[in-house]
Amino acid sequence: MMKVLYISIFLLACLGCLQMSAQTNETVSAVRGDSLEQYKVVIVHDTVYVPIPEAKMPVDSSRIIYTKPIGRYDRGITNYRFIPKSKWIGGMTISVYNFESDNSRLLFSLLKDIDLNLRTLSIKPFVGYAIKDNTVVGLKFGYSRISGGIGNLSLNIEDLDISLKDIKYTDDSYSFSLFHRSYIGLDPKGLFGLFNETTLGYSTGSARFSRGADENLKYTDTSVNQLNIGINPGIAISIMPNVGAEVSFGVAGFTYNWEKQKKSSGETGKRTNSGANFKINLLNINIGITVCI
Repeated sequence: MMKVLYISIFLLACLGCLQMSAQTNETVSAVRGDSLEQYKVVIVHDTVYVPIPEAKMPVDSSRIIYTKPIGRYDRGITNYRFIPKSKWIGGMTISVYNFESDNSRLLFSLLKDIDLNLRTLSIKPFVGYAIKDNTVVGLKFGYSRISGGIGNLSLNIEDLDISLKDIKYTDDSYSFSLFHRSYIGLDPKGLFGLFNETTLGYSTGSARFSRGADENLKYTDTSVNQLNIGINPGIAISIMPNVGAEVSFGVAGFTYNWEKQKKSSGETGKRTNSGANFKINLLNINIGITVCI
């Protein structure tokens, strides 16, 4: 009888331990449709999971922009609101590029006594209005300057010896353009977004190409007018409420130019040219600040 009693007490103690281990609870969440469901999970021996519905909380879908698929093709991208409808945005983008021969060792085996430089500066303020969520149209103004020169350049390849010096080039232009931006919000808080900007613009300016110095100076002055269409994708980041930073770069464009030239000798001429570009333009990388009100 004593053995039976000891065995019964041992079985009751094991059953109590099992009941105590079954009291470990955790809470997990799952998204189903437009609602968020929370479950209380009861763990038994760390192997059996018993979901018990605890609460249902709706998911805020007011920031999601639903777009109609093109035909039968759905890209499956969730587009969150990044720029709300009826908002004004304004800002400025700046592009700076500077090259000095002292900082480059490329082709030094072929080039000797090299002294050249190239500088570009572009400033473009803009203002736009959101005609609907994540769609902005607006105006952009710009000023750009390109300056470069070859103080001295010697090229020596076997029997070929070329020497250039005192060559300068400057180009100042002013631009006006219309732009259209389409944003894609990447997160529901509106912190990160992608955009594509299409521009239609006109620019005018003057350039001078000169050789020599003092009494040996020869130059050609050019007045330039240009029509252009550009595609500039970019990334936008919200750094504080209503203030963001953006980076964009040119990947494609079409230009049509008509120019008039005048040489130091008094000769004049004119020409027209056009071209298309379908590659990343390293001279058209823009960094800017945007304000949304």
